Amino acid sequence: MSSAITFNITKEFVKKFLDSSLSSKFEESLFLSRGIERTNTQKISTITGWYRSQRLVIVLGAGCSVSYGLPDWNTLLQKLLLITIKTDDENDNNLEKAGILARTFNRIFEPNSLISARYLNNYFRKTKPDSKLAFENAIRDALYIGVKTDDDSDLLKEIRKFCIAAGKSPNLDSIITYNYDDLMEQCLRNIDVDIPFKPIHARGMKHEHHQLPIYHVHGYLPQKGQLTTKNKVVLSEDGYHQQYSDVYGWSNLIQINKFKDHNCLFIGLSFSDPNLRRLLDIAKNERGDEDIHHYCFKKRHDKLEVKAQLEKLLSENEEILDEKTRAQLGLDDVVEELIKLMEKFEENDALSFGVGISWINSYDEIPKTLKKIRLGI
Repeated sequence: MSSAITFNITKEFVKKFLDSSLSSKFEESLFLSRGIERTNTQKISTITGWYRSQRLVIVLGAGCSVSYGLPDWNTLLQKLLLITIKTDDENDNNLEKAGILARTFNRIFEPNSLISARYLNNYFRKTKPDSKLAFENAIRDALYIGVKTDDDSDLLKEIRKFCIAAGKSPNLDSIITYNYDDLMEQCLRNIDVDIPFKPIHARGMKHEHHQLPIYHVHGYLPQKGQLTTKNKVVLSEDGYHQQYSDVYGWSNLIQINKFKDHNCLFIGLSFSDPNLRRLLDIAKNERGDEDIHHYCFKKRHDKLEVKAQLEKLLSENEEILDEKTRAQLGLDDVVEELIKLMEKFEENDALSFGVGISWINSYDEIPKTLKKIRLGI
């Protein structure tokens, strides 16, 4: 599951850090004070209170589907690109060649994901002009290849327990998901208990009072069944442009209302989506306060990974290595301080939207923490 901002140690950042390593002014120049820090226990207690008062909305990102074998954003685009460069003669050698070309193209040129998605959308429109859903069908085919649905993940099984009492108290207000897949819906159907829910993914769709709404705000591509025009997805640039321009579109209104009037728990999101950041900003401005209204789970940065990046940077830049030597800091000390600074950076970024961070050491902690919230322990 990828829910943390990618940690890229830049030469300029490390140099400035080492130059100012013996002074607290470096930290003060980057971060503003946000009040007394709360413990994770206090944060979980707050989320539990939201659940007990039926104000809690669970918001799911791509990280929630990783354990099923679903491709991440870049892998999905790579699979779609593979389709566009296949030759007419689809023998094993040509398919293997196409696969190598697709992977190599992405690694060498690293095309912008939105530009790639726009190209793919146009490709399927032109090559299959008679099908209004050619792009969506291609995405669905690529999305579910190799997916393992024999057993539900611990995460979705725990979320399912929040949904069993739909229409009763306490219960979730709703689920918002940025994923196209129907793994959450499949999980809800995989037990004998009848859990009333309603996937909502297009304008005009509504749920009954006793049903738990699951809002697919970027589109919905269930694994089985025929797709309709209501299954359009937001993947390419034009889709994002439409979301930006249509402030009163159903998905934007749902998100703004939930972010403004309810309390959300974000799972598996990186907060890098420009539209999500914009809507959180709008909701915060509508509330008119600086309080924390939401929380997200975020995994702490791995010390070994950061150390490897730092060692590579130092080996390639002698002047940075000299700065470290002059600062009289050991490599492990620099790693710990860099991680501390990065986490404060992420906390301040999230707090600017009214979102607090509940730090975890492993993604396995999330189902266990959700259980504590559900049971109030």
